Amino acid sequence: MGEIMAGGLCESSLETTASTILRRLENPGLPEELRDPANWPKEAREELGDDQGAASAAALREKVVKSFRVLRSAIDDFNPDLIVIWSKEQMENFGEDCMPPYCIYAYDDDLRIKRKLAPDRELEVKMHHEAGRYLATKLLDSGFDTAYSYKPLHLPLAHTFAGLISYLDWDERGLPYPVVPFYVNSLGHLHLTRKGYGGSDLLSPPSPQPWRCFDLGAATARILRDSPWRVALIAGSAWSHASYIEKNHYLFPDIEFDRGLFKALEAADYQSWRKLERDALIQSGNGEFLSWVSLAGALSELQLKPAYLEKVETMIFNSTKVTAVFT
Repeated sequence: MGEIMAGGLCESSLETTASTILRRLENPGLPEELRDPANWPKEAREELGDDQGAASAAALREKVVKSFRVLRSAIDDFNPDLIVIWSKEQMENFGEDCMPPYCIYAYDDDLRIKRKLAPDRELEVKMHHEAGRYLATKLLDSGFDTAYSYKPLHLPLAHTFAGLISYLDWDERGLPYPVVPFYVNSLGHLHLTRKGYGGSDLLSPPSPQPWRCFDLGAATARILRDSPWRVALIAGSAWSHASYIEKNHYLFPDIEFDRGLFKALEAADYQSWRKLERDALIQSGNGEFLSWVSLAGALSELQLKPAYLEKVETMIFNSTKVTAVFT
């Protein structure tokens, strides 16, 4: 019987200034009053400060990096045979030529990737082909029509997976554990129809329903619990992204929506995430949250509880960043 621990973290950039939100002030569709930070919410003005957010960015980075180290320490203590990572892509391996709802990367060969914050340095990533193939087989047997891949389609790993693995090895000690990246199509029609922004009369197909991702995660947990391996299950994405939220004019995350999600997480009320509406996730900039919904299915199946939770809220650095450990 396999043993399982779980965790979650963000893959988003840890900005050093508020340059991203300041660039968005040039958006021609932005209401005129929002071009002046004096008209922003109090929290956003305080974060921006008089240094274009430099002090706030440093404080955010310090908190998030500390949480990365907590998660890595928990993984090292558990000493898994492999790490399964749920995350998404942005038209990197998948695009007009193929857009599956989810896909297991059961690559034959190990990889070398550029580190997210130090692209001049590389990190060796070991792949667990056997576990990837095993998981895909068992999911198909269980009625989940899961795509799988033995080699990269367009590039070794999308920036999301590469970023997550880099953050798990923040101190550049190397990551000795083989990984199985598990892609979830979290952006749906935003991939192809809108390319992230704009609109279209004919939308491309959507992402999977939250309940389906939850059930996929539960099935994954059952399969790996019956496997011969010790496994760390990881969800990798930030939460609400300002860059996807039309109602906030693409400036601010949906902090209140994230607080509701986090409250459920603190209470280990995972089933409430299964009941989430896909449209509500899209409108709150939480399309990428389907990675965490997949994890929640596994947590519910395994009855794992939060052992460590860190939520870093921000109004001007695009997204809420959550790190977690479950045992």
